[in-house]
Amino acid sequence: MGRKPCCSKEGLNRGAWTAMEDDILVSYIAKHGEGKWGALPKRAGLKRCGKSCRLRWLNYLRPGIKRGNISGDEEELILRLHTLLGNRPVSDPLLSSSPAN
Repeated sequence: MGRKPCCSKEGLNRGAWTAMEDDILVSYIAKHGEGKWGALPKRAGLKRCGKSCRLRWLNYLRPGIKRGNISGDEEELILRLHTLLGNRPVSDPLLSSSPAN
């Protein structure tokens, strides 16, 4: 007995997102905001499941996501926190601009 699927997989695009799909998702969220991910694909005209839209937004398209290497200041902060806290996981707003994955 497993979990209920997040959506019906029939008729959905799978695989890599296109630039057009990204633009549709970004413009829809800019106009309507985040949330109600299950209804978003139908309302925005995307052939994706809501979970896929949510993950695409949070991990790739969301403004403020930092890409590339960490700066010297960020590296210094990580080393100071590691010295102070050890290997425990740290939940810090300063480090939250990167995607979770």
